[in-house]
Amino acid sequence: MVLLDSPLKFDETGHRYYLNGTPVPSVTRVLEYTGLVNYGFLGERRDEYLERGRIVHLATRNDDEGGLAQSSVPVELRGYLQAWRAFRSDYAFVPILIEHRVFHAEHGFAGTLDRTGRIGDGTEIILDIKSGLAPAAVGLQLAAYASCLAHPRARRRRCVELHQDGTYKVIPHETSDYQRDLNTFLEALTAYKARRGQE
Repeated sequence: MVLLDSPLKFDETGHRYYLNGTPVPSVTRVLEYTGLVNYGFLGERRDEYLERGRIVHLATRNDDEGGLAQSSVPVELRGYLQAWRAFRSDYAFVPILIEHRVFHAEHGFAGTLDRTGRIGDGTEIILDIKSGLAPAAVGLQLAAYASCLAHPRARRRRCVELHQDGTYKVIPHETSDYQRDLNTFLEALTAYKARRGQE
């Protein structure tokens, strides 16, 4: 059902996924296009916030992989990195998959999950990192990513909201809600494909 080693390609410029040259809808594009995520409230600062998220994600990735030069992180964004390090320390989080691209062969969508890993008590989690207020639909996003992996219910779904002051908030999404959240996403995917086709 799921292709883990598929020839999935990502075009960073257009933020689009392709499988064997054919466009594949992304999880985030589906959620935004169908209105489940709405960034309209960001107004004219949307590009600024998106760029902040990109830099924070890159910094946390490089830090997890052991290749971060802290001087590469703008001073005003270092609080987000501090928040990520605090989460990682407090929960003894050890990442397994980092910024990992996934594809669901049956339903035909792709995405890039932020992390899977284990916390100190041995619990396996799949998590999404946000550098701003997490939208309610992050539970749907995580359910979609989880469905692309073997044993999708085996990992607890968590969102880690990083704050500029170095603090963080962990937002849990219950395993008992996994199927409901996945079904909601799949309904959105069907609506997206009906309107836009395989984009």
